[in-house]
Amino acid sequence: MKMKVAGISGIMAAMLAVASVQAIPISGSIYMGGVATLNSSDTAVTSWPLVFVVADSGAFSSVSPLSLVTMSSSPWVFSPQPGVPLNSLWSVGGFTFNVTSDTVTDSGGQLVVDGFGTISSSNPEYSTTDFSWNLVEQFGAGCDFIFSASTGASGGGGNSVPDGGLTLVLLGIALAGVEVFRRKLCNA
Repeated sequence: MKMKVAGISGIMAAMLAVASVQAIPISGSIYMGGVATLNSSDTAVTSWPLVFVVADSGAFSSVSPLSLVTMSSSPWVFSPQPGVPLNSLWSVGGFTFNVTSDTVTDSGGQLVVDGFGTISSSNPEYSTTDFSWNLVEQFGAGCDFIFSASTGASGGGGNSVPDGGLTLVLLGIALAGVEVFRRKLCNA
């Protein structure tokens, strides 16, 4: 009887361990627009007077268009290349973006910055995910910009969903079953 109780308890514990919630990668795209203030040499953004969400899809669809975006108060230095990584470049709707790398192109009054970063969420359902991003700034009266980020970042290493221990739990159950079978054969 004690063997049955111990076996059932072990199986119940294994089932509870398997039932743990596993985070999924963030998927989708988010587009922002607004105004940025550059330093005198056009190598860093020193402030973001106005930034708002233009459009979104996937996991970001919970963020309403025209939502104001909280931008980093630290200057974002993107040139000389590579730029300086910056945590919390922006936050909106529970999502936070960290810049990890960038490539800068300046052509005819337009500054294009492409790169990679990670997006995390305050929602525990999501895991931190690699994203590719693009920022295009138009020079002139003020400095208008468009920012976009989307999944499929090939330069960030690609986050995958963790196993959560399911493989080890199944292996443990199989080994326990083999031991029970071995004991029955020895007693017979």
